[in-house]
Amino acid sequence: MAKRKKKASKAYKIFLDLVMVTALGVAAYSGYRLYKETGKYREARKAYDDIRDMVIVEPAEIDSGETVRQIDWDALRAVDENIAAWIEQEGSTIDYPVVHGFDNSWYLKHLMDGTYNDAGTVFIDADNKADFSDRNTVLYAHHMLDDPLMFAEVENYKSQSWYDSHKKFLIHTPDSEYEMYPVAGYVTEGTAGYIQLEFASDEEYLAYIDSFVQRSTFISEETITADDQMMMLSTCSYDIADGRYVLIGKLVRIDHE
Repeated sequence: MAKRKKKASKAYKIFLDLVMVTALGVAAYSGYRLYKETGKYREARKAYDDIRDMVIVEPAEIDSGETVRQIDWDALRAVDENIAAWIEQEGSTIDYPVVHGFDNSWYLKHLMDGTYNDAGTVFIDADNKADFSDRNTVLYAHHMLDDPLMFAEVENYKSQSWYDSHKKFLIHTPDSEYEMYPVAGYVTEGTAGYIQLEFASDEEYLAYIDSFVQRSTFISEETITADDQMMMLSTCSYDIADGRYVLIGKLVRIDHE
C-alpha cells in the first residue's frame, strides 16, 4: 500500500511539473506576443513623431491675429507622393498626415514610407477626390486595441461628454484649411453598407445624414444641410464582431484673411 502511495505521489509531482512548464510556456509566448504588438505600436508612434518634427514648422500669424499651423508639404511629398492632407484635433491624440492611394487596402498595413506596420496610415477613400471637393469625403484609420494610436479616440464620441469638449477637427491641405464639426456617430458592422459617396438628390443626401443622427451616440449642436459638405471618419470598434465606429461631421472651408 505504501509503495502505491509513493508511486501516486511521484506521478502527481510529474503532473504538477508539466502544468508548471505549460503555464510558463504560455506566459512566455503571451509575453512575446505582447512585446511584438507593442513593438509595432512603438515603431509607428516614433515614425509619426519623426514626421511631425520634420514637417510642422512654427505657426504663422495672419491678419486677423489667428495662428495657422504651417506644414512643409514638399517634405511630406518626399516621404509619400500620395500626401493629401493633415488632420488634427486639439485635446486628443489625433494629429496625422492623410494620404490618398489607389485602393483601400495598402495603407491599412503600411506607414507613409512603405514600412509594413499594423498601425497603417490615415487615408481617404480611393473613390473620393483627394481635394475634399466631394459631398462626402471618407477617412479611414485603425483603432489600435488598448493604444490611443491613429483613430482610436474617434470612438470616444460614444460619450456625450467627449463631444462636449471636442467639437472640432482641423484639416489642412496644400491649398486650403477646413474645420469639421461632428454631427453624429454610431457603432455598426463593417459589412453594413454605411458608406455612400454619391447621391441622386438632396433628399437622398439628407436622408443619409438623418440615418446617422437617429442612431447617434451623442447629441450635436451642429447640423448638415443640403448645401453643406460632410466628412466621415471610420475606425474599428470592439463592441461587436467586425465593428466600426463611424463619425460624420459638417466640413467647412476656412478663408483666412
